[in-house]
Amino acid sequence: MKKIGASGKKNAQTVRRSGNTEDGRRGRLDKKQKHALLLIAGLVLLLAAVTFATVSLGIGEGNSRAVSAPVDGIQGTKVVLDAGHGGADAGTIGTTAGTQEAGINLEIALRLQKELENSGVQVVMTRSDEKAVAETKDLDMQKRREIISTSGQDVTISIHQNHYEDPEVAGPQVFYAPGSAEGKKLAAAIQARMNSGLDVKSPRTEAEGNYYITKSGAAPCVIVECGFLSNPTEEQLLKKDSYQILIVDAIIRGYADYMNGGGQAEG
Repeated sequence: MKKIGASGKKNAQTVRRSGNTEDGRRGRLDKKQKHALLLIAGLVLLLAAVTFATVSLGIGEGNSRAVSAPVDGIQGTKVVLDAGHGGADAGTIGTTAGTQEAGINLEIALRLQKELENSGVQVVMTRSDEKAVAETKDLDMQKRREIISTSGQDVTISIHQNHYEDPEVAGPQVFYAPGSAEGKKLAAAIQARMNSGLDVKSPRTEAEGNYYITKSGAAPCVIVECGFLSNPTEEQLLKKDSYQILIVDAIIRGYADYMNGGGQAEG
């Protein structure tokens, strides 16, 4: 901007020295035209940037657009996705911004649904909106367990957010049912992808979790705790589209690793 201003000043001085009034008017008209062209060019670039963000990050249209290429090795499989909590049950609450777990769970689950379907996976959702699965907590859990037990899926993935009294604690962790060898394999595959994909500074390992959901149905079931809402930095990250996309990418690639025998999948 400084260079343009300096050039404009030099041209004005040249016109004044010429003493030609008509040339001066033409000089001012050319300068206005240049400013108009620069403004138009700037608006075009801004529009292009917004369009790129909308397409690349899945912003808008309910985040319905797939944001990555299909992942190999999982076409034709079936997954139950469980977005934890919902309705009156908000789950844990962020200690800094008051972020409700239930909403974050649903956002990530819906993104994951689109990416799995983009890779040819049949997806069954326990919930697809902000409502709970049933009116009371007990009925809600029973209904989720019924869906998990009767859907004939290859695996179940339940999305949650963590909380701890120490605000410094952070990072994702994946839990599986005690004694479930396949659950452990699935959890380990997703955990490894999350540790690397999210650039976790203090990586965690998969762990047994004696939870109602993990013991539902015959298929391997894992609970993916994507991060800690009690950690101020992580709470802000978990709300971002770009970070949720990284989470989804890690989960789907971890699932592909598991379905391909434990080795990291291509693509």
